[in-house]
Amino acid sequence: MSELKLAEFAIVVSHREKSAGSVNDLLTQYGDYIIARMGVPHRQKQLSLISIVMEAPAEKIEELHTKLTGLNNVQAKHLMI
Repeated sequence: MSELKLAEFAIVVSHREKSAGSVNDLLTQYGDYIIARMGVPHRQKQLSLISIVMEAPAEKIEELHTKLTGLNNVQAKHLMI
């Protein structure tokens, strides 16, 4: 089994009414690895800011990052420790 790493994601979802469902579905797929999640809607700008902390093999962390950034209207950055 691969060594588990900690990672924090900063995710910005613009046009949240169009994109929130796709992001939530993806995060649900990785739910076993997610330790904490906080979402803050910014209604005036129609976007959501999501912070995720996860513990997973590095491959899973990179996989999630690739899938998030492949979604329309989504920007994601992560820090892996």
